[in-house]
Amino acid sequence: MRLLSIDESGHHNLDPKTSDPNYPIFVLCGCIFQESYYQNTVVKEFNTLKKDFFGSDEVVLHTLEMTRPSKYKEKRFAKLIDTNFRKAFYKALNAFIAKIEFSLVACVIRKPDHLEKYGLASLDPYLLSFDALLNEFIKELGKNEQGKIIAEKRNDILDNQLELAWLNLKINGTAKIKGSDIKEKIENLALIPKSANNAGLQIADLLANPIGRHALGLKKTDPGHEVEYSVLEKKIRASGLTILPK
Repeated sequence: MRLLSIDESGHHNLDPKTSDPNYPIFVLCGCIFQESYYQNTVVKEFNTLKKDFFGSDEVVLHTLEMTRPSKYKEKRFAKLIDTNFRKAFYKALNAFIAKIEFSLVACVIRKPDHLEKYGLASLDPYLLSFDALLNEFIKELGKNEQGKIIAEKRNDILDNQLELAWLNLKINGTAKIKGSDIKEKIENLALIPKSANNAGLQIADLLANPIGRHALGLKKTDPGHEVEYSVLEKKIRASGLTILPK
């Protein structure tokens, strides 16, 4: 059994008036783990990393809070304001990412180009990206191997949209995979809240933004103080990075 843990960077909203002009993309990132290895090794080592730097494995690592540690009331990542601490943490995090075994898949939607190309027929970037990750996940599975998908809860409306889309995919499939094959290969789609402290979702969250920054061609603003694209690039499966529209 393999697990696909997915999380996003950027907002799925296509409205130019409310989109961030400095980050005009949406990224859906997925980490594929062998289930027993994930449970026995990845979770244990990830929790050790959190304990070593934040004193508890109950801390939920979240890129948005970690990159703006002084903005949030709880200040759980206040230690990251210190340059030496931040550098030591990201050095350890990059070493952890490099060490663990997983395959990385991601889809980047260039929102202005997507909207310009398809107009009112533009598909929701999250759902479009989900299809791309599903295609790659099924290609990753062995002949007699099944998979599970774990995604983070967002809100009731968006979660219902994803669940309806998932039901449709199991019936009608994607442009590349038949619905019957999806139903046979994927055991279930589970939506869980960030508060559940799921290691796979946190790792996907930490890697989504570096993928987005790379796709935008943004230079490092703080070398040594972030997840390095050169580290995660080695984990991307062949054809595993999709950038749309083509």
